[in-house]
Amino acid sequence: MAIPNPSYPPGTLFAPPRSSTSSGTKVIGIYKEWFDRAEPSVLKICNNAISFYKDKLGYNVVDIQIPYVPEGQSAHAFTILCEMAIRARTNPSKPSDWLSGLNPANKLLLCLGDQTPTRDYLLAQQMRNMLMQHLAFLYQKYPGLIIVTPTTPMNGWPIAKEVDLKYGVTDGNTSIRNMEYVWLANFTGNPAISCPVGYAEPVKGKGKIPVGLMAMGEWGAEDQLLDWGRECEGYLNEVYPGGRQRPANWEDVVVLAQGEDVPTKDATNGV
Repeated sequence: MAIPNPSYPPGTLFAPPRSSTSSGTKVIGIYKEWFDRAEPSVLKICNNAISFYKDKLGYNVVDIQIPYVPEGQSAHAFTILCEMAIRARTNPSKPSDWLSGLNPANKLLLCLGDQTPTRDYLLAQQMRNMLMQHLAFLYQKYPGLIIVTPTTPMNGWPIAKEVDLKYGVTDGNTSIRNMEYVWLANFTGNPAISCPVGYAEPVKGKGKIPVGLMAMGEWGAEDQLLDWGRECEGYLNEVYPGGRQRPANWEDVVVLAQGEDVPTKDATNGV
């Protein structure tokens, strides 16, 4: 994110970050069918932020499509499991007990990854390649494109049982749901940034749930995403009603270290 690493040849293919991209083409791409899979409370906040980018910051919003999104997420999930299982299997410190130290749920997951046929793993990488080619097509068709989704489709993850706070919980279906959008950048290697754009009422409990937008740029476009993040910060702090909110249990550790009076927990626009 600073300058290309001279010891890493592929890095020299990308230009060093520029100081600003605000004068360049500003395009937001939204795959609406995918975007709208978020919960209504999340959608409302994200759509308000998109409207600000379009009406106030001059972004052009275009409709895009991304093929095989559900299949791609599945391919991403078991690619990770396979690679985790391979790493655990080849750990020289415990070759005879490669699952030691894991809880039962994680042992089951790694065993599933360990049993995945090579053919299926290779098919998943073909899916990855196809998705990367399609993204390359989109970035070529729309110079300056940023693909935008909610960060997560969920309005938080309510704690089902108090005992979960002590022993933890494994919920694969909710985990996959929570990763509805973030898997694509991880799978294809595109840079992405997540920024808070508002707060929703919780399904359970007190306080507010932060809601974020995720922007995914072209390979090597980290500087463009940092500009996007700066604009998101401006929206949350200066435009969103009430601005940035501190959690109820927020503590100003710098003030505490200095021995000064701590500001009230209702203050806004803090770190």
